Amino acid sequence: MNTQAVRGPSNPLSAQAAGAGDPLPGWLGYPRGAWLIIGIEFWERFSFYGMLAILALFLTGDVAQGGFGWSSTQALTLVGAYSGAMYAFPAFGGYLADRVLGRRRAVTLGASVMLIGQMLTASPGYLPTLLGIWHHAPLAEALRSLGVPLGQIGDRPDISAAIAQHGASLDRLHGIGWLREAYTASTLGFYAALFFLIVGNALMKSTLVVLCGETFRPDDPRRDGAFAYYYLGISVGAMASGFLVGVASEHYGWPYGFGVAAVGMAISLSLYLLLGPRWLGGIGAKGAVGNSPGASAPRAPPSPPGENARRIAMVLVLAALLCVFSTGWFQMFGSWSLFIERSVDRSLGGFVVPVAWFSSINSAVVILLAPAIAALWIRLSARNIQIDIVQKYFFALANAALGNGLMYIAGLLSAHGAAAPLWMPILGVALLGLGEIVAWTSTYGFVSRAAPAGYASVTMGAWYLLTLGVGGYLSGVTGKWVDSIGYTSTFASIAGVMAGGAAAALALRPALVRLAARGNVSL
Repeated sequence: MNTQAVRGPSNPLSAQAAGAGDPLPGWLGYPRGAWLIIGIEFWERFSFYGMLAILALFLTGDVAQGGFGWSSTQALTLVGAYSGAMYAFPAFGGYLADRVLGRRRAVTLGASVMLIGQMLTASPGYLPTLLGIWHHAPLAEALRSLGVPLGQIGDRPDISAAIAQHGASLDRLHGIGWLREAYTASTLGFYAALFFLIVGNALMKSTLVVLCGETFRPDDPRRDGAFAYYYLGISVGAMASGFLVGVASEHYGWPYGFGVAAVGMAISLSLYLLLGPRWLGGIGAKGAVGNSPGASAPRAPPSPPGENARRIAMVLVLAALLCVFSTGWFQMFGSWSLFIERSVDRSLGGFVVPVAWFSSINSAVVILLAPAIAALWIRLSARNIQIDIVQKYFFALANAALGNGLMYIAGLLSAHGAAAPLWMPILGVALLGLGEIVAWTSTYGFVSRAAPAGYASVTMGAWYLLTLGVGGYLSGVTGKWVDSIGYTSTFASIAGVMAGGAAAALALRPALVRLAARGNVSL
């Protein structure tokens, strides 16, 4: 077989990476292992966001239609706790991947556990059905006719009374016990699903991105380009899952929606198990020297005294800057959505644009720009033009300031009795998307370079917690300002915070450049 025919674009970088240990020739100038990780992440995020898209709807859904019948407050409290845990535990999972399991085993275990969790999300539908078949009684139908919320933990008199009443009508001797079994199975299956998803995500979230970086040499300029495609996979997966899972759940029922999400996770795990041994080789395996295409190089000497401390300090400062950006970015799911619903003219002829579509514009911008951003970094590097991550964070924060400033102007129009025009929030979320793609594609490469030796995955997990986790929480805090100072002042305040973050990035850049040089890591 002529290997040159399948190698992809011929250039010195490709030849260098292939000679360094790529298991197979690459595609489009990138190693096949990198494309495999991107595909795995696409399907894993398809599964994750698909399930999350309908979780609150399922929890508040009518019991007679297969939902749990919870109040909005109770449902959103659980969704918030679940989302927070998804960003809180990847640091611990990353430690296990780095120091105990090895990254390859961590992904295998994490994907398997997440698949179990996704399959269990539909268990409130199929477990009562299976118990009904076993006991020769329509237990699933009886649960849907209870008239009380499902999925509750603890002894509630109203639930016990409903089970006693409906159970006796099923079977005079055993019906109450059977129906209680069905209620308990439905409840425990659902909470077990959340537990398995949290554990599996903890092992996978920060590990996959590190594996993607390890398919390149540390000094390979294609790394940031690959991370742009990695982020593109996340965005496409998020967009596709919301549509497909939403259609399945709306037309066929909640278990089918959760089932579609589970199929995505099954594809992700299958790709990894079938193609990983060939396309990744020894990358990420426990005990592999270097865990990268440069593994054949001699082992690096121990870090000089103080180097890891300098790297950690640099990571913390940059995480704080990205946390500020995340606080502004998350507004489109909170205060922006409420304002758009109430104060923006969303009419296009006879069609009214749904509020949920505005956040999709963010993903669309990322999808459209990711290939161009990936090519831009490589082209600039070839011309010896280096734009460091601090400058990219300044750009992202400036975009967030402009976006929130634009919403401030829209708020002024609304305050004077005129509905804000449709183009304002569209441009606002597009600005956030442009800042997002520039900031995050550079972030993955930086964190993998700056992580202390042997702690790449745990560093990435801590990064998620400090940026998206804290940023998401702070966005909720700022969202409460709407009730006290109004939309216009809220948007102005947030725009000011974003501008302050951009100014801080410029002010801190000289010190961060010196710290990076002393920490022996490039920005």
